[in-house]
Amino acid sequence: MINNKEMILTAPFGSHFIADKLNRIVEMVNRPVNLLRQYYAQVLERELNMRQTWSLIEAQTAFFLGVMPVGYAFPLRAAALVWLIVAVRKCRQQLA
Repeated sequence: MINNKEMILTAPFGSHFIADKLNRIVEMVNRPVNLLRQYYAQVLERELNMRQTWSLIEAQTAFFLGVMPVGYAFPLRAAALVWLIVAVRKCRQQLA
């Protein structure tokens, strides 16, 4: 008598469906960021990874939120300035 102890594990249909949908969402979000990465790489004349690209985007966002809106209260402007300083330092470290 042969005793076969192999077990076949199968994943339910729902887990594949959810993983596929999450991968598509990540692809959709990364597509414009990837275009920005290529643009930044062209301007800076060097290759950039996604982390460096996100650092540049964060620094630019902090700059625009700190400079553009005129009607901000002083505490919000101070917070935006602190965020800008932190974002630029982080960006410099990433690009070094």
